[in-house]
Amino acid sequence: MSEHDDIAGADIDDMFDTDADPQPVCRVCGALVAATDVYRRAHWDWHEASNGA
Repeated sequence: MSEHDDIAGADIDDMFDTDADPQPVCRVCGALVAATDVYRRAHWDWHEASNGA
């Protein structure tokens, strides 16, 4: 794992309200996102894309 991955991982965790039940909620758009890292990373990538919110 590179240093860049560590930084992105920390940022991804901050992006979601994990106190919400039953799934994390995106603090940017309010979407419910599956709790697995794969879905949280995909949602992060969507926001980072040029056509994302």
